[in-house]
Amino acid sequence: MIVSKKIVIFILPLFLLAAPGCSASIPENRLCPTIRIGSYNILDLFDDVDDPHKSDSETADPDRLLQLADVILTADCDILMLQEVENISVLTEFNLVYLDGHYPEVILVEGNDPRGIDVGVLSQLPLTNVVSFADREFENPYRRSTSRFSRDLLSVQWIDPTGQSWTFLTTHLKAGSDWYDGVLRQLQAEEIAEICRERNFVSPTGRGLAVLAGDLNAQPWTNDLAALRDVPFSDPARDLPYRFTHASGMILDYILLSPDADRRYVVGSFKIFRDPPADEASDHYLVCLDLRIR
Repeated sequence: MIVSKKIVIFILPLFLLAAPGCSASIPENRLCPTIRIGSYNILDLFDDVDDPHKSDSETADPDRLLQLADVILTADCDILMLQEVENISVLTEFNLVYLDGHYPEVILVEGNDPRGIDVGVLSQLPLTNVVSFADREFENPYRRSTSRFSRDLLSVQWIDPTGQSWTFLTTHLKAGSDWYDGVLRQLQAEEIAEICRERNFVSPTGRGLAVLAGDLNAQPWTNDLAALRDVPFSDPARDLPYRFTHASGMILDYILLSPDADRRYVVGSFKIFRDPPADEASDHYLVCLDLRIR
């Protein structure tokens, strides 16, 4: 186990990454030239310990955990970005008990949400350079103080078998439907865009293999996400019919691609898992897509 001040990565034995005929960084059941990326808000994955510093809820019942596992294993993502997970312990236990250790790497950062719902990553690929932006402050013109991300923006890096560097980011933007909730979402989206430019995840000319995935809590046509479109991030599911990702019928969950990543998108690979048991496992639906690595 590797532990830093705020970031915990649980890594299973590296021999589990090996696959006959492929690079050791590509799972056995995936064609060598492609990887599958997913995002899933798994709805209040809490442990059974009452944290006095958080407004946490009761742990999910085993039947729902089995349903979540069924959806996740069916999707079989190489990198799965998650929202609404309480801590590294419950995510590690879920991976070991319900996913049979399917993911060698389990990453989570304690974020800012008062309920303790954090973002995390499950990965079959070896990830490096885990960075949390939970403590980053940015100007809020509607307040006399600065603001932070409602939960976090978490970035990880993967070096593919050709030596190219990929950046994967996940976030869970401010929820709510009143005007100030929209203001905060817009400010958070603008800060993500600024971080992408500042860290050169996406260069001024649009170069860089970057993927942003998560529950953005906004419909694609709203101004809340305009700053992300200006990075530019593209939405490969933009023309998909009946693309709602939430039980309410709204589109809230995204996998957005930089221009270089968009050129690697396998056309037609975007999927939304809504069939049973996905309709009972969470109020959000898992989304995923495939990307070519060369």
